[in-house]
Amino acid sequence: MENLEERDREETVEEMIEKGKERRSRIVQELFKLYERERELESAIEGEITEILKRLDEDDYIIQFVGTTLEDDGLEWWTDRGKEVCVRVNGSIEVRDRRGKPILRV
Repeated sequence: MENLEERDREETVEEMIEKGKERRSRIVQELFKLYERERELESAIEGEITEILKRLDEDDYIIQFVGTTLEDDGLEWWTDRGKEVCVRVNGSIEVRDRRGKPILRV
């Protein structure tokens, strides 16, 4: 009796999985498109940041994308030499040294 109930439960789970397969497939495909677009946009901004860093200190470069700023009004990167680079939603850029002192604001 227990084996029958267990098998019925498994079939129900399999049916549930099968029913949602198409919907999940569309969601995953859409997410992959968004991830690709995100990489393209980040690369474009990182290219601009790299050009700015070359003019400030040609030996410095981006090592890590951090995410959103603490103020949640832009994106933040860290450089090899400890600088923080913030690109705000309004398009402005701020570069700070490792102590947080502003080096450049535009």
